[in-house]
Amino acid sequence: MFEKAALLTAKTLYALAIGVGVIWLAWLCLTSLPVWAAVLMFCLGLPVLAIAATPIAAGGALLGGLVAGLVALIAGSTARRVRHGD
Repeated sequence: MFEKAALLTAKTLYALAIGVGVIWLAWLCLTSLPVWAAVLMFCLGLPVLAIAATPIAAGGALLGGLVAGLVALIAGSTARRVRHGD
């Protein structure tokens, strides 16, 4: 149960963090540059963003997944104790 909750939460948080970063970069390029320059800067800036943001997003997703797994583990053990007492 801990592994499932931690893994699913970490994958979801990682995908959301990377997706938000890509959308932010596209918005930044399109609002401040002409279209041709925005396309060029997006193509050049996306690998740089990926190199810089991937470790940060992975670390945050790992911590979030561990917290969610611990919450699921504690909630599951509490629910089993209550059912066992009846």
